[in-house]
Amino acid sequence: MIVNWRDKRIIEDGCGGVVYKILDIDNSGLKNVELAMCVFAPKEKAVLHYHKKMEEIYFIVDGEAEIELDNRRYELKNEDSIAVPIGVKHRICNASSRNPLRFLSINSPSWQEDDMIIVE
Repeated sequence: MIVNWRDKRIIEDGCGGVVYKILDIDNSGLKNVELAMCVFAPKEKAVLHYHKKMEEIYFIVDGEAEIELDNRRYELKNEDSIAVPIGVKHRICNASSRNPLRFLSINSPSWQEDDMIIVE
C-alpha cells in the first residue's frame, strides 16, 4: 500500500499540533505500529504527558524543535530523531517563531486515548 500523508485523515489527539494518521491499524494490516505526520505552527508546543503502553520515535522532517524528556531538554533539527520510551514525561515544541515544524511519529503500539496521561 502506498500512502501520501497529505491524503490521510486529520486527528486531534489532545497533545498539540495537527496529526495526520498515515499508516495504522485501520488501513494497513499492521497490528503493533503506526506512522503519523505531525505539524506544529510556529512556537506551538505539546502538553506535557506520558504513555503507559506506547513508545514513540520522532523524526524531524522539516524545522527546528525542542523536546523535553523527563525534565531534560534537547534541540532537534532536520533529519534528527529521538526515542521516547514508555513512561517518560515528554513534550515537543516548535522552536521557530516563523516556520512550521513537521515530524514523523512512529508509535508502538498504536495510539489510544486512554494511554495518554496529561501531567499539567
